[in-house]
Amino acid sequence: MRNRIIRLIEADAALDDKVAFLTGDLGFSVVEPLQEALGERFINVGVAEANLASIAGSLAALDFRPFIYSIGPFITSRCFEQIRNDIVYQRRKAGVIGVGAGFSYGSLGPSHHALEDATIMASLPGMLVGNPGNVAELERFYALAQAVDGPAYFRIARESGVDFPVPIFSLETSAYSVRAGDDATLVACGVSVTECLAAADLLAERGVEARVVSAPVIAPFPTAALARTIAKRGPVVSVFEGFPGNPFSVGVMRTLYEHRFDNAYAELTTPHRFEHVVGDTQALRAACGLDAASIAERTLALAAGAAPRRRVEASR
Repeated sequence: MRNRIIRLIEADAALDDKVAFLTGDLGFSVVEPLQEALGERFINVGVAEANLASIAGSLAALDFRPFIYSIGPFITSRCFEQIRNDIVYQRRKAGVIGVGAGFSYGSLGPSHHALEDATIMASLPGMLVGNPGNVAELERFYALAQAVDGPAYFRIARESGVDFPVPIFSLETSAYSVRAGDDATLVACGVSVTECLAAADLLAERGVEARVVSAPVIAPFPTAALARTIAKRGPVVSVFEGFPGNPFSVGVMRTLYEHRFDNAYAELTTPHRFEHVVGDTQALRAACGLDAASIAERTLALAAGAAPRRRVEASR
């Protein structure tokens, strides 16, 4: 997805000379085509994320459309105050691109794991937050973000995700089924949709037809749209690659509560801790119960009548 968002910005910049791109000395081997295309509108501020955000806010005040780019924790935690005060509070139109959602940078360790970034960004009033599950969803969310008069956070993984049909969506319709099924509902965003689709295959082998729902817009959460997609019977399992209390999981729970669903429910997130074990992306997902096999087993347990739990903690 990293390569695709660079191409989207490049195409956008070819039509609008107000598009600018700023990086904190990251993205090289990916951003060079954009650097060549934008010329002086491409700015490398160095390892100075606070300056990165403040410069973007100033450019937006001059009617530029800046995008700032870095790894998820760096672009959110290291310059939260500047994003809050110089971009969001001022209602500036700017794109904040956090690469490496969840465990995408697995073996690089907790400094590079983006598990709290969505919660941080969604806490800001007026910040649009998207976590696309594949390249097609990224393209749709990019178009939506450009049509909204305000800032947007792009929570994108290093992986591209699997192909599934993606409709044109608005803020009100950004939750939709990508696989049919009436025995259970798996709700996810980002590359967790890929894991849910694989889990649905495993469940089908056990006689359980699971509906898979993608909700790529985290904030504002599409409560009404999600309510229309949930199966009337069977368990509901939400999957989010991040800490508990994140806006996606809370949005799913709020939907179930406000629309009076009585389905058994489980929230699958990472445990609320830093992972000190070394492992690649898939190993960390398996350790935290977020891989396809774990999702399928949790769904089967609920379908068999096990009491719902708020989240799954790693047992390892």
